[in-house]
Amino acid sequence: MKKAILVITVLLMIAAASWLSAIDIYGTDNSNRSYDISQLKDLPLESFQTIRQKDGKELLENWQGINLRKWLDDDKFGSYQSIRFESSDNYMVRIHKAELDTMKGFIALQRENALLDSTEIRVIFPAYREMYWVRGVARIYLEDFKPVPPPAQIFIWDSLESKLQLISNPPPFTRISGFTFDDIMRKIFRMDEGSVVIASRDGLKSRLEYPRHLRGSVLEKTADNELNLKSPVIPAGMWLKDIVYIQCGPYAVLKHDFIYRLTALAKTLDWQDISITGSVIKAGVRREDVALESLYLPGAIPLSAEEWIELP
Repeated sequence: MKKAILVITVLLMIAAASWLSAIDIYGTDNSNRSYDISQLKDLPLESFQTIRQKDGKELLENWQGINLRKWLDDDKFGSYQSIRFESSDNYMVRIHKAELDTMKGFIALQRENALLDSTEIRVIFPAYREMYWVRGVARIYLEDFKPVPPPAQIFIWDSLESKLQLISNPPPFTRISGFTFDDIMRKIFRMDEGSVVIASRDGLKSRLEYPRHLRGSVLEKTADNELNLKSPVIPAGMWLKDIVYIQCGPYAVLKHDFIYRLTALAKTLDWQDISITGSVIKAGVRREDVALESLYLPGAIPLSAEEWIELP
């Protein structure tokens, strides 16, 4: 029995090593090309630096890697609107193609002139925070970009919060209080599954699937009234902090103190055919056109749980 377990373990290790020996690229036309890592190391490499915080100190690192945009262009990968990177352990990052027009991205193959092994090869965007890097990159998906459709109704989180149960130490997390995503999906979005769009105060956005990525997740409520995502399913690097907006299907919730940034949020989420020029519809028991600023200026009457915002 022990011998059989040993054989299976060895076979799994061999399979994993083989899997990590190449990077697969999937095109928008469902084509698939596999690039052997040993061949990638023979391509021209560019040097670049990154600065990040680690153990309370500023860490400056020198890397050598393939210019991502040039590599995709040279291999005629031109027809895509967004690009998704996945690691061997299913860490995922998606960016818009336009972002590659304004910043550099690399597949890092060396650090400080030393070759990285296949599990350490990573996608790096020096201008972005480390949560947008993907270590052990195994798959790259080129996708037709689909803008996030604007919601039909935007509720104010602060008013809906009382409908949810604030739980202390929601398993598997300790020393926090928060709202379970299962409760949020059931009571606010009234859906059992779907794509969930999350945006943070500093402009980061993420599209995750419920329940695939978010079952068992928690929105931690901090002493400063911030909402931080914590998930037992996805890596901690993908946990957004200070969340101000969540959308699933036709419904969305928005933090009250972020109403004044609604116009900027529309651009961040690529809402099409939406032009917020200063007025929105306040709906509920009655409907009325109101100035956007009237919803957040000092003295404004907060929206109730039965009221919502509709976009023009």
